[in-house]
Amino acid sequence: MTPSELVRELEKGKFRPVYYFYGSEDYRMKEAEKVIASKFLPKSLLKTNHTILSAAKQKLGDILGALSVFPMLGENQLFSITDIQTLKPKDIERILKLMTPPDPNRVIIMTTPSAKAPRKNSKALNLLTKKASAVEFGRITGNMSISKIRAMLNEKNIEIEPDAMQMLVTLGGGDMGGLIREVDKLIDYIGEAGIIRKEDILTVCSDYQMFKIYELADQVATRNLDRALDIVNFLLRKGETPSGIIFWLSEHFIDLYLVKNNKPLPAYKKNMSWKFRKQVNLFENYQLESIIRQIAETDAILRGTIKSKVKQTIIEKLIINICLTENKVSRA
Repeated sequence: MTPSELVRELEKGKFRPVYYFYGSEDYRMKEAEKVIASKFLPKSLLKTNHTILSAAKQKLGDILGALSVFPMLGENQLFSITDIQTLKPKDIERILKLMTPPDPNRVIIMTTPSAKAPRKNSKALNLLTKKASAVEFGRITGNMSISKIRAMLNEKNIEIEPDAMQMLVTLGGGDMGGLIREVDKLIDYIGEAGIIRKEDILTVCSDYQMFKIYELADQVATRNLDRALDIVNFLLRKGETPSGIIFWLSEHFIDLYLVKNNKPLPAYKKNMSWKFRKQVNLFENYQLESIIRQIAETDAILRGTIKSKVKQTIIEKLIINICLTENKVSRA
């Protein structure tokens, strides 16, 4: 079942006996759980008839005991079991047997946080996707991000310029929770009936410097030298250190090299490969290897340089050298 299919069923008042939520988007899982709770239970019973359990912190016997207790008030009961992946398949089977046959007055939601997502071939995931109504919550697409942004801004009669919209979508990176936080900050900053411009995002959003680093790498990758040098100057004026710029440039091009060669990014970046979709075909491997070496050599030079003006010149020289790298597309 997809998240959209889940929403359509809930809107019709249809509930499955057992759900399993997993994927890369914890925020969306939490929101789906809240929606089920609000639609399945009366408001007055949300606290008393919604039991939250942890498979990681509680014994199986305690979980089974809690699932065997019927409510004192009302008929419907909702149970949430977090970290279900920590249980052995045979123990998950014991929980599922309590819902056989299904009871229309009881719903169980089992979840796995994104940081502990099971392998695709794991026995637990295979069992849960077969015997529960499994919903995988991935990162939202660019179009979904735009729809969410517009919906939030329309409530406050706020407009947003196209460049600002694109920047905001890029900053969100498909993270619904992070996107909502940034839009809320912009709404507070702009005020009702205002207009959001690119400059507002650079001022307000917590990750603006990371965006500028990404934009710098993007301009370098597309050999737009003038724009790349403008961004370097902007970052230095905003307080970014030369060593900081070098560090993030190094991270970016190493990650680009990994993505180009179908290698996994570090675990904490596993959902960030979208950043490189426009850049991955602009370089040959030998070019990326050369750029990564140049960045490392520049970093070593900066560590032995004291004057800030000299450091800026060294970084600008690096940017020029990378931009002069022959464009793969131009040779094709």
